[in-house]
Amino acid sequence: MVSEHYGRVDNPAKVIVDDLDGDVTIERLATVDEFHLGGARATAALIDDLDLGASDRVIDIGCGIGGPARRMASTVGCRVLGVDLTPSFVESARQLTQLTGLDDLVEFVVGDATALDLDGPFDAATLVHVGMNIEDKAAFFSAVAQLVKPGGRLGVFDIMAVGDPSTVGYPMPFAASADQAFLSSPKAYVEALRAAGFDVAEPVDRTQLALEAAAEAAGYGPPPVSLATLMGPEFASMFANVGAALRNNVLAPVEIIATR
Repeated sequence: MVSEHYGRVDNPAKVIVDDLDGDVTIERLATVDEFHLGGARATAALIDDLDLGASDRVIDIGCGIGGPARRMASTVGCRVLGVDLTPSFVESARQLTQLTGLDDLVEFVVGDATALDLDGPFDAATLVHVGMNIEDKAAFFSAVAQLVKPGGRLGVFDIMAVGDPSTVGYPMPFAASADQAFLSSPKAYVEALRAAGFDVAEPVDRTQLALEAAAEAAGYGPPPVSLATLMGPEFASMFANVGAALRNNVLAPVEIIATR
């Protein structure tokens, strides 16, 4: 199950806060709560491309421990609802959001966003490194379309297959083995989004952004808290496998903006 793969730490927030010596800020959290390739830089690009504003209500589907949701709220002042299947992530997201003083703008719930009775529709929705765990993307995007108002935007930022996915090594941060991963090409995403009624912009490969962000982070030395905190001792292998897939042009982080 997806929640079992991600829920490796009972109380991530406590571990993170302890590692940060209680000095919890958006930027200090970024090395662990921006749980995707490109980190905070990729989230900032998504915020810009979605043209989010203070009056928007956003749903972040598969929100993890809340990094992108908090960054959206802190950057533009919008209200964000984060939804995730992993209970320990949602509880940690709540705790960290309170500590950063953003709990008046951001809230979190456990569950499948497409199967909850939510107070929608939303002005925008985000899906950040989630689609790799979704097998039937056409059905999923059809359900997401019901959450977004006409004229609203959906920002997808996923790891997509740009080569032969059967050559991918595991474990990956999003799956322990190939049978847990549902990698698709940018073309397949576009087709699924269009079938769900979205107008779809040209996919944008964010590999260079991700590589630049990683190089910049490496220049600062070891961070006080990292993704290993969430993913455990296998993270080194996961990180190496992701790097190999990027270098071999098998996988790429790709952003797609779609309009309802």
